[in-house]
Amino acid sequence: MGEVYVNRRKMQLDVVEGDLVVESGAVEAPGPDRLLKVEGDIRCTGDCDFFCSVEANKIESRRGDMLVEGGLKAEAVDVRRGSLEVRGDIETKQLRVSRSLTTHGTVKSEYVNTGGTFKTRGLVESHRVVVGGSFRAETDVNIENIDVGGSAKVGGETRGTSIRVGGTFKGEGPVLVEDVDIGGSFKANETVDIESIDVGGTVRLSGGRVSRTIEVGGSLKSSERLEFGDLDVGGTISLSGGEGSDISVGGTLKSDGELKFRNISVGGTVKIDGGAEGESVTVGGTFKVYGNVGLSERLKVGGKAVVDGDVKADSIRVGGRLEAYKAEAEKFIEANVLRTRHGAKATRIEIGRKGEARGPLIGQVVVAKERSELEDVWADEIQLRSRVRAGYLYGRRVLLERDCEVEGVTYTEDLRTEPSVRMRNASQKAEKLPDPPF
Repeated sequence: MGEVYVNRRKMQLDVVEGDLVVESGAVEAPGPDRLLKVEGDIRCTGDCDFFCSVEANKIESRRGDMLVEGGLKAEAVDVRRGSLEVRGDIETKQLRVSRSLTTHGTVKSEYVNTGGTFKTRGLVESHRVVVGGSFRAETDVNIENIDVGGSAKVGGETRGTSIRVGGTFKGEGPVLVEDVDIGGSFKANETVDIESIDVGGTVRLSGGRVSRTIEVGGSLKSSERLEFGDLDVGGTISLSGGEGSDISVGGTLKSDGELKFRNISVGGTVKIDGGAEGESVTVGGTFKVYGNVGLSERLKVGGKAVVDGDVKADSIRVGGRLEAYKAEAEKFIEANVLRTRHGAKATRIEIGRKGEARGPLIGQVVVAKERSELEDVWADEIQLRSRVRAGYLYGRRVLLERDCEVEGVTYTEDLRTEPSVRMRNASQKAEKLPDPPF
């Protein structure tokens, strides 16, 4: 078998038994199927055009651009110092292009590597695609590993194992992969099924499932319900309801729907438009929920907590004001201002200095610090520090320090008061206290 040369001209060929060498030339196939079949290798130098489909053992271009108007089938394709455009389907084990790669049909290749850009209109099936610049796919891709230095956009479904992009990734269809690692931003316009996401900037989702972790340096937003593992976000989280594990965010958390979780830790504010259910919540600023809150462990808020519903937890500690229809805790409730419509109940309730409690208080121990104001109280032990104003007190043992003012006291065991205490109604000792509201 010898070699066939095409040098700076156009030649018609359909079968080459040996190698084909093209130097700044063109080849077209005369047959009805417009197929050039080369039993050996194709070696190109300079700009080379193939106005047909091409089959060969290997294809190598040392310098210049290559155009194939039909399909391309070879064991390996290597285009150095040039670009490649294929208007039909590609089938090869390895495809390397130093500059840009443009395809119009289906691409099936175990390995694709291009130093510049990769633009495709057809389906891409590959074990690994490496692109130095940008990757643009107009339809579905089934790529085990995507590695892009600049930006990537997929117009259809993205299916694979991992996505690594230095800049931005945008998926117009579903994204079904295991791991996502993006330096800039990640956006999916349809549902996702991903194990982990690690993004330096922003994440925009349309709901779905991220089963293990989402780590984001900037902000996370999901426009539909999201199932998630752990969320760790530096800036803000905006959800449309969902269910998951631990949520940690430096700034704000907002959910436009019911949220189920294990633990929430937020440096700034939390706003949930729906119920909240989990183990614990720790918030540095404000916590607002338009629904019921149910926690198996603690609620800890540095500033204000407002619940348009009932709140129930193992312990509740609020540095500022707590508002709820009803508040219940197994261990304790501590707040400076506690306002409820139906009351608060805990083993121990403590109202801070110059604080306020609106609604009945029910517990084993209720302590009101100096200059606070209460309504009615039911407890085994009631302690009102100096200058506290209260409604009716129902307790086993009651202690009123100086200058306290109450509506009345009913007790079963012990009442201790200082002379400056004022009672609008005389105290009375009873065998049994009346039942609390709940």
